[in-house]
Amino acid sequence: MRTDNSPAFAIVLILVTGLVLSGMDATSKYLSLDISVVMILWGRYFFHTVLTFSIYAGKTRSFDFLRARRPGLQLIRAGALFGATSTFYVAITKMQLADASAIQFLAPVLVTALSGLVLGEHVGPRRWAAVGFGFIGVLVVARPGFGELGWDALLPLATAALLAVYMTMTRIIRSKDNAASTTFYSTALGAVVLSMIVPFHWQALEPTQWGLMVVMGGAGAIGHFMLVKAFHSAEASMLAPFTYSQVVGSILWGLLVFGDVPSIWTLGGAGIVVASGLYVWYRETRIRNVTAGNS
Repeated sequence: MRTDNSPAFAIVLILVTGLVLSGMDATSKYLSLDISVVMILWGRYFFHTVLTFSIYAGKTRSFDFLRARRPGLQLIRAGALFGATSTFYVAITKMQLADASAIQFLAPVLVTALSGLVLGEHVGPRRWAAVGFGFIGVLVVARPGFGELGWDALLPLATAALLAVYMTMTRIIRSKDNAASTTFYSTALGAVVLSMIVPFHWQALEPTQWGLMVVMGGAGAIGHFMLVKAFHSAEASMLAPFTYSQVVGSILWGLLVFGDVPSIWTLGGAGIVVASGLYVWYRETRIRNVTAGNS
């Protein structure tokens, strides 16, 4: 019996992915103590892209994955991811990793709104209510005007909006271009843009810092590879709730690396955001099962 195509294996991959990607974010926050955000972004995108290029070139022994059928859509999608990463990396220099992660995970809920506006999918009042509750969860974490975050919380909120665009574009482009091209161009745009900008922000790095930059880029590549593998091994509707493991991972990494103890507001707000996402997943799964049963 093959385990690499089983739902249980896919769930394990998603859980590990959450820890890997949140670890990547923790590494970037650690590096930001001494290195500019531009250099950190460059390291994350450059080494991620180099590793992805090497894997696909070695696996296929060709460069067909460089031929995008819909370059315009790829550009929009990659630009959204680049913007999301940039705003998030700036955000974690100003707040706890757990706070920023909790707010950015409003993205899966915002996808529900965009699916109605962009994809023409039906979004009923219950799903709109879930979007509203997700935003309330963000307000609980951010507490604008009352807590320590204030207007800095707009940064991960922008991340969530851009990630929602990225996810929506992924839905659109999956039937118009091959997976290899989409995976490669996800970070290739950012790598090119940052390679042109980084000389103006260059800092001499110690060997340990170079090593962490490579680890950060490698974690991004491995995390996204595991994510793709998981969604090829099980239905997206089943795996969606487990993607919130990244919020848990961010809390754990923040506690272990930086000694950040999440406040009751962070835990409560994150719980509301996660609950709203789980409700959207539940509704989609229920509707899909009823539709399948009537067919």
